[in-house]
Amino acid sequence: MENSPKYLGNKELLKQKKVGFLASRKISSLSILPTLDWATEVSKREDNAIVSGFHSKMERNVLEILLKGQCGIIIVLARGMYRKLPKQYEEAMSQNRLLIISNEKDNVKRVSEQTAHKRNEFVREIADEMMQLKIQ
Repeated sequence: MENSPKYLGNKELLKQKKVGFLASRKISSLSILPTLDWATEVSKREDNAIVSGFHSKMERNVLEILLKGQCGIIIVLARGMYRKLPKQYEEAMSQNRLLIISNEKDNVKRVSEQTAHKRNEFVREIADEMMQLKIQ
């Protein structure tokens, strides 16, 4: 990556088993329920961390489930670092279950196709294994 990553949260999550999760904007309706079931199960495991951009609708649905669980969550942004932590992340952050990473300059405010591709590649690089839903 061109820039040094910026971190917000618990960097120790990088030492856990990391499962990357990427879902296209359009996925098969047949993959929705199994994916939500997977998220429910994995959210109960304290020994792993799910890493994703959590940008697509399916990724956001999975994030909602993970935030209610016990697993670690690593959010990779395709934009600059948050100036203020979004309220929905506060509890996970206070429980040391959250790490937010940005490889983009702080002046990058919107996700572009280019920054999304860079983010997804970074997710693949740091994940120990991948769960990926593609366009069907």
